[in-house]
Amino acid sequence: MRPGERRVSAPLVLAAASGMLAIAVLVVWSTFGGDRPEAAAPERPDELHVDDGSPEAAAQSFYDAWRRRRWGPAEALSVGAALRAVHEKRADDEALPQDQRVIAERSWEALAHSPLRVELDEVNILGDDRFSLSGVASYQLVGRPYRRRVGFDVEGTPGGYRVSEMRLGEVLTELPEILRGGREGQ
Repeated sequence: MRPGERRVSAPLVLAAASGMLAIAVLVVWSTFGGDRPEAAAPERPDELHVDDGSPEAAAQSFYDAWRRRRWGPAEALSVGAALRAVHEKRADDEALPQDQRVIAERSWEALAHSPLRVELDEVNILGDDRFSLSGVASYQLVGRPYRRRVGFDVEGTPGGYRVSEMRLGEVLTELPEILRGGREGQ
């Protein structure tokens, strides 16, 4: 050792090298292999958030567009039977008499301000990038909690995941008298 030089202990060199290696691994992992960040939530509750990056996200986005009567996004997120159902529901809505349509549009606008949550309790992998999902959708309906069983068949396409079928199941909350007896899928 020359005069004025200092020796660095081997454990200190190993600790510094290990720390630098750990930082390098984190940078590479977050850049190339880490979890994709979740899609940003809408800034406003009435903003429709569309995400087709996973079967779950596509199902929730489709259901949210359906309940809000946002037919363009619902069509874009669907294929097959689900796309036909969108066209039929849209035609039904457009065929409402004017007085009923005014009331219905007020309800749809209220729904647009109520955030949706779909909690999946069953996911079946069908193969060929197809999935069957089921769970419970919940949101506010006329100022009251609303929960309903829902099911979706979802398939991967070159443009993202698309709902090929939606099954509207049992309503799990007690509805006010005025809302009972409405058509399926309302």
